[in-house]
Amino acid sequence: MDLRPITTDNIERAVGPWHADDELLIGKLRWLLHTPYAHGLLVDRYEDDVLAVGGCTHYGITGWITLLQSIDPEAHRILAEGLLAHLVAQGNSTQSTLSPLADVALWETLGFVQTETILRYSGGKFIQATHDEVIHYEAWHRMALLRLAKSAMGEDRSTLLMEHTYLGQVYAEGSGIRGFSLLLLGQGLIIADDPKVGLELQRWHFPLQEHVLIPAGNEAAHKHLTEQGYTTTVEGIRMVRGPVPELQVEMVFGWG
Repeated sequence: MDLRPITTDNIERAVGPWHADDELLIGKLRWLLHTPYAHGLLVDRYEDDVLAVGGCTHYGITGWITLLQSIDPEAHRILAEGLLAHLVAQGNSTQSTLSPLADVALWETLGFVQTETILRYSGGKFIQATHDEVIHYEAWHRMALLRLAKSAMGEDRSTLLMEHTYLGQVYAEGSGIRGFSLLLLGQGLIIADDPKVGLELQRWHFPLQEHVLIPAGNEAAHKHLTEQGYTTTVEGIRMVRGPVPELQVEMVFGWG
């Protein structure tokens, strides 16, 4: 088995084992290939038989493994080790991933520890949004949005956030903002400094997205969504290797 970077020459065959998800996966791989702070890897056998594909992003002292899928257990581990090694080589002292339950043991053997459980809420009935304070993101909201995001997430991923502001919304009060929503980041990132703000931004989220991911421990979000008939399943476990960025779960109303 060989571990190699995803390139323009091999990207088309990288999706080979996953024909049903071709369109979605090729989009992810192209983003990894053409984004300066991202990196894609594959594991193959005899160059034509792709067994695993994955990717990661790096932001100064922190980095994330964002994609890891395979059809072979050994290739799965080789790829996980390769992505981790790449982040370490970039100087990322903290490496994180949102791990499916099936991969938790693998990440623990590589030095990761379990932090928050991320829950998927789906199947309920959303309340219509009504607040005039929710407006479209504009360039002058940038610094306030980034400060709020860093306060909630415990790390600076400014480059990623700014790349996904198209269709973004903020909850504005006076000259400041109390929360924001980036619908195109992952499965929808929603950060707010107060439950009334976060829940209102969720109401703008649901007509376009049928589910939302939220860290366990956000009691205001859990109470409201369960009252509206939403049910939960475990999406994954946030796992971290190195110093753990402190996540303020009560500020996260959508995990991007």
